[in-house]
Amino acid sequence: MELGPVDPAAATAAADTVGAPGGVRFGVQRAMAADILAAGQWSSMAGGGNVCRFRLKSTGAVMMSVQFSAFHLPPGGRVFLYDAAHSTFLGGFTQANEQPSGRFATAFLPGDEVMVEYQQPAGAGGAVLHVSSITHAWRDMFRQGAAAQRDIDPGYQSAPCHNNVACPIAADWQDQNHATLWFMMPDGRGCDGTLLNNTLQDGTPYVLIANHCWQPTEDQWIFYFNYQSPTCIGDTGQTAQTLSGCVRRAVLYPGDFCLMEINDPPPPSFGAYYAGWDHSGTPPQSGASILNPQADVKKISFYNTPATSTTIDVAQIPCWQTYWYSGILEAGASGAPLFDQNKRVVGHIIGGEQTCATATTEPSFAAKFSENWDSGTGPASRLRDWLDPANNTVALDGYDPNGAPPIVAVKLKVMLAGPFVQSTGMMASGLNDSDLVPLSEPYTAMGYVHHGLGGGESTTADVLAVTGADRVVDWVVVELRNKNNPAVVLATHSALLRRNGTIVDEDGISDVEFQGMPADNYYVAVRHRNHLGVMTAAAIPLSATATLKDFTNASVALAGGTVSTKLVGTTRCLWAGDANFNGSVSYTGVNNDRDPVLVKINDPAPTAVYSGYAAEDFNMDGVVKYTGALNDRDMILTTTGNLPTGVVTDSLP
Repeated sequence: MELGPVDPAAATAAADTVGAPGGVRFGVQRAMAADILAAGQWSSMAGGGNVCRFRLKSTGAVMMSVQFSAFHLPPGGRVFLYDAAHSTFLGGFTQANEQPSGRFATAFLPGDEVMVEYQQPAGAGGAVLHVSSITHAWRDMFRQGAAAQRDIDPGYQSAPCHNNVACPIAADWQDQNHATLWFMMPDGRGCDGTLLNNTLQDGTPYVLIANHCWQPTEDQWIFYFNYQSPTCIGDTGQTAQTLSGCVRRAVLYPGDFCLMEINDPPPPSFGAYYAGWDHSGTPPQSGASILNPQADVKKISFYNTPATSTTIDVAQIPCWQTYWYSGILEAGASGAPLFDQNKRVVGHIIGGEQTCATATTEPSFAAKFSENWDSGTGPASRLRDWLDPANNTVALDGYDPNGAPPIVAVKLKVMLAGPFVQSTGMMASGLNDSDLVPLSEPYTAMGYVHHGLGGGESTTADVLAVTGADRVVDWVVVELRNKNNPAVVLATHSALLRRNGTIVDEDGISDVEFQGMPADNYYVAVRHRNHLGVMTAAAIPLSATATLKDFTNASVALAGGTVSTKLVGTTRCLWAGDANFNGSVSYTGVNNDRDPVLVKINDPAPTAVYSGYAAEDFNMDGVVKYTGALNDRDMILTTTGNLPTGVVTDSLP
């Protein structure tokens, strides 16, 4: 199938009318309907099966992309596309490349002719391949002949005062560089976008773009990763790392933004990074933008004076106004991220171009991330529902799914009032001495809901065999809670409590580590299966390097103040007596803690005892007793101030 030549000037004039979407134009979409399998030429393959080939030609194109209105393959079926010179190919595409909409689109191949080849395994059937259109590019984005191996060279390079992202000036911005994408649409335009992190840090491929770039063909957009020069000087870069298709999650016209979600997450080989963000609305003091000006390879521009607030366009879009001291903006940068001094996204570019001569005097404009956070009326028109459903995080750092996972470590010291021995300043290890401490954490079986990667922790007999001050007393749970809302538990870790009060990891030695949690401020809580939990009064800074937080000597302020712990001599201890793990200790009334002691004994005679690992064993000597010396009932009364109707509750929200 062949189409005649295109007049670029006429095509541009027809496409770029007043009010048309933005982005840099390099071509035009042309209808070219064909049922590949019905119209193609079939032949047998030597190893069995058949192959079908169909030629598409758009005379004069310097590169072509193909859009399929229907793309369905049986198991084992593969589709390849290659140029007339057989020097460049795409594929093989399989069932794994099918999109939810049933449509599909390819990246660009050089030249004005593309061969579509379908390889059908023996006995297979049910394939559907319908081409609906092609994108005819008239701008020379591919070198021809021997230089084709250099991949893309726009031939209409951006201004010489740009900085390639491989230049030394960009050395500290490589994570953010890997969050910036260039995408091309079937109508022959391209814009920038930014992969954004979300509070789950699960690698959902959300991409922030400018709304004025959007067209309702998103399931056929092509996203180019790492389209950049490998050197500081040069305008060629690889274009093999692509993903096809996305869906729109949110849009706000007065904020000129769309939040897209790519249909498939980028594979590890792409080295993608999910940029952090800040929606506080605090003016950024300095920062950068990473962009593809004129569809050229990625560049980086810098500002070092505080951004100012302004509005632009008839929609009065709230923007940050910036002036660049190195680099500029040009057409094609729409949607490019504006990063602040903390390397977090605070906006996306929607206007303001410069030449090398006006680099420092003409401003650029970025739609405010803070305004688009929750200015809409619901999930379809604001960012927060997708990036932070709980809406309790103001600023979030970036996420590297392929790097070493972030780690937060804590070093804590607590004492339990039940087994605490004032004369030694340490806890008794009666449970461990009787071989009753389990090798696996007990909290999951109790119905406690773990968060993050917590739950299922286990230790070894050798760890429990350690003697002296480091001997294990029991298991506890350490919680990291949201710095803006301490009622939200972000991560948990079951850990071991030693006689000297230190809490250690399952190995009996290391600080407690939370994998996947970035350095930040957190409320820290400690809970035990029959003592009342405690929590810091404020969010405290945590990182991979832990510093001791001692809850036993009032050096760390606790939620609820001094009454949140019991003072034994000069040592602050967690209150004992919470048999049912409900955050309160009571002697009488509904859900009291005295009745479970009797139930555990399971004997009409109150002088009976139960031996074993039990929540009702408040002094943790391995025996549940209702009467007599060292009984557990009296510990409930001690906690409630010897008031049978008294109730003591923890201060955990």
